[in-house]
Amino acid sequence: MPTELLYLDNTYGKECESTCTMVEFTDLVVDKSIFYPTSFGQPNDRGTVIIDGKSFEIVDTWIDGLWVHLMSHDTYPQDIVGKKVSQKINWDLRYSRMRFRGAMFLISGIAYNEIKCTSRINQTYDDQSWVDLITDGDLTEDIVRNIEEKANQMVSAGLPITTRYITREEFGSNPDSMFLNKNQIPDYDRIRVTEIEGLPSQFDMGTQVANTSEIGKVTIKTTQIKGKLSKRLVVNLIL
Repeated sequence: MPTELLYLDNTYGKECESTCTMVEFTDLVVDKSIFYPTSFGQPNDRGTVIIDGKSFEIVDTWIDGLWVHLMSHDTYPQDIVGKKVSQKINWDLRYSRMRFRGAMFLISGIAYNEIKCTSRINQTYDDQSWVDLITDGDLTEDIVRNIEEKANQMVSAGLPITTRYITREEFGSNPDSMFLNKNQIPDYDRIRVTEIEGLPSQFDMGTQVANTSEIGKVTIKTTQIKGKLSKRLVVNLIL
């Protein structure tokens, strides 16, 4: 059976109990995971697992399409298949990334509403994130400052950020969601979308905060390339 992805249904889950289903040196596969694997522009969670009273530091987490792999610097005991594995993520790191991801979804949704552009939500780091806006027209500082202002208005409004699963047919019939996903239906039977009042639904397989007020003040930095404003927006947050 594939690893149960607990982080999708409970983004605030900090720890869980699971069972080892495979082990090979420093590679541990579990039946359920609270650890987020590197994917969709979001870095992997870090933290610890405890097996038979011994703690192992998790330095990398990845998914092979079916199973989540928890990677440690230390070699796991090789006779632990079927044994209990206690998982605990580094919550401060996860929560910081959730805030940045929320900010990027605000910016992408607002940019779509304002200038009908799509975006490439590309990468979250520990101290910033960035998003590329995809538009045929020129991006100006006035446009960017307008997006930044509206993002902070939505932060101040304290709007719920919710996720739900929809069918492929429902996603395909939503022109806004399709445009933002470059007119492609995600390759899932049940498609997970994030929703914020006033913005289009966006496909999302990452972790989000529950309310825009948790994001903090959004600041956007831009750069010039050959005399034109780059379409990459670098996002920083202030609590």
